[in-house]
Amino acid sequence: MTSAPPAFTEPDFRKASASQPNKECVCVARKDGWVELRDDKAAFGAADDLRLVFTEAEFDAFLAGVRSGRTADLCLEMARRVDGTYTFRRSMPQPAGRGAELEFTEDEVLAFLDGVGRGEFDRDRRAAAVLV
Repeated sequence: MTSAPPAFTEPDFRKASASQPNKECVCVARKDGWVELRDDKAAFGAADDLRLVFTEAEFDAFLAGVRSGRTADLCLEMARRVDGTYTFRRSMPQPAGRGAELEFTEDEVLAFLDGVGRGEFDRDRRAAAVLV
């Protein structure tokens, strides 16, 4: 793992297979021991293309926690608002002063969680997808 998060490119990101094709989803990228989450409703690289940044170990612990039914005390907080939307934010400060809060619909969150359950964002799965 590098000491600072790398620059991620648009092809680095993937979304869950259950996501809608109309660019409404949680996107995940892994590189050099780091993970970024973004919302692809924002144009890649635009001012509103905010990211949540995690170490690979933090994100892997999140994946394992969600799969075991635990949602508290993980690196990613997913909070449901009164209007039915969800906010995603880090439970601890972002590396290198990066701060963000992402907003998703319930369908987007359900697709993301389906991908988590299927292992679509696992380190080994990402490596296999790149090799194919």
